[in-house]
Amino acid sequence: MVKRNPLSDNEKRLNELAREYEAQRREGKYVYMEPDDLADLCMWYDNNHCPDKADEVMDYALRTYPDVTMLQIEQAYRYLDKGDLDAAIILANQIEDDYTGDLQLLKVRLMIESEEYEKAEELLNSYPPDDFDPIMVANMFMEAHFSDKAIDWLKKHGQGMEEEEDYMSILMNAYCYSGKYQEAIEMCEKLIDKDPFSAHYWLSLGRCQLALGEYNKALDACDFSITNDEDMGEAYLTRCNLFALLGNEQKAKENLKIAIKLHVVAPGDMNEMDLALLLDQEKAEDAIKLMNFYLKHLDLTDEQRINTYFRLGVCYAHMRWDKQAIKYFDNVLEHRPNDAEVLTQKAMLYMNQKNYDAALDQLKTAIENEPERKYLYRTMGIISLIMKKYDDFRKYSSLSDEPLSENELNEAIMMIEANDEFSINYLLESVRKNLCI
Repeated sequence: MVKRNPLSDNEKRLNELAREYEAQRREGKYVYMEPDDLADLCMWYDNNHCPDKADEVMDYALRTYPDVTMLQIEQAYRYLDKGDLDAAIILANQIEDDYTGDLQLLKVRLMIESEEYEKAEELLNSYPPDDFDPIMVANMFMEAHFSDKAIDWLKKHGQGMEEEEDYMSILMNAYCYSGKYQEAIEMCEKLIDKDPFSAHYWLSLGRCQLALGEYNKALDACDFSITNDEDMGEAYLTRCNLFALLGNEQKAKENLKIAIKLHVVAPGDMNEMDLALLLDQEKAEDAIKLMNFYLKHLDLTDEQRINTYFRLGVCYAHMRWDKQAIKYFDNVLEHRPNDAEVLTQKAMLYMNQKNYDAALDQLKTAIENEPERKYLYRTMGIISLIMKKYDDFRKYSSLSDEPLSENELNEAIMMIEANDEFSINYLLESVRKNLCI
């Protein structure tokens, strides 16, 4: 098999930097590198699943260049990636000078992470759009999980860039993460026209086709990805899942073995991305098929197995196969008896069966374990209302995050007393949507 994508010049440069850095550190020598090189090397280690090395390089960079703004901003983003929002905010507030707009973008991102959305919008809009590279802003929105805003920003501020590869690439990702898979496919095809030897673009096309249930087309795309880069481990992993979905377990296992050999996943890991695509498209039956493949053929850790049981319960609940769903939720509760999310899902299933007492018991246990879930009191109030337990209805409403007024309470009770079936069904459906993941 021909490997069509040799290392790019930049990848060769980074490999050489890594060899030079490690050799000189082993010998205890001072490593002289420019700040940009150290930042690139840190990112390279992160991308190659060496987080400890990345930390080491960034620490060394900041000791060597303590006042370089670019490195401080990069470190703040690294704190964010690790989930340490407080450390990122503290560091950002210590940065005094920045003339490129990068610090403003970081502050916008920190406001979004702190759920200060209006302040973030105000800060972003307080600068002329030309101050920011549209692709950088879109990427910031993507990292903050606002893919729709990334699409809007690109289309509004990226005029004239539509045929640039970077623009098309981030727009493709934004469409994919927004669940707009047909639009993402169209963008993939344009990118492949520009670079037919890109293993990444072919894999992206395959994953979008997988999300739409076009499994044979997705297999062809994965084949092209591997043809262009025989070490494209992610393509083997997606191909494994596609064969599992098509019922060819032998081929699925063969591709999984190669993916593990290429260090894309550890031996017991699952391909969370492809599974998420199926769940996003509400392909519950196919998601179940894939998870059963994992349970049968992977040496999952206890935590992975329990999480898979939970996902199976959610899928069966979505299909209204209540008995199977309860079975899997009970498997989870054997190991995590106080898991409020699982208890909440069981409550929904009991509601489907009109077993309201059992539903209330599950919700009471859930809120005892996680008192901050005050929205559950709303659900408990509605169930009590349907059961004509009006004192409990009033009590739970007063404890909820959105208590009803006296007039609203009385109107609800009158509706139940009048046996208004349409309104009762509406209440039940609203509760299901509130509880469903």
